[in-house]
Amino acid sequence: MLDDLFLARRISEASAELLQTVVHQRYKQRRSIVVTSNRVVQDWGKYLGDATMATTILDRLMHRAAMLEFEGKSYRLKEAASRIALNADCP
Repeated sequence: MLDDLFLARRISEASAELLQTVVHQRYKQRRSIVVTSNRVVQDWGKYLGDATMATTILDRLMHRAAMLEFEGKSYRLKEAASRIALNADCP
């Protein structure tokens, strides 16, 4: 599982190559891989520093993928706001 991919917006060249290797190996072995990211896939080339590498990674990730896209506010922020409001109502 790759959680919050590209949270830092830019990864090192070595990390990009490792990501490509991991995705390629999982794809070749027909193994699952779960990726979460708040970044749109169109920008992955910028974050990797290599548009061709991004295309290769996305090609393998999306070939047999079930892609889920969520919109709206973070449920964590929503829950935190509810807790704050609840605490404010309590004496």
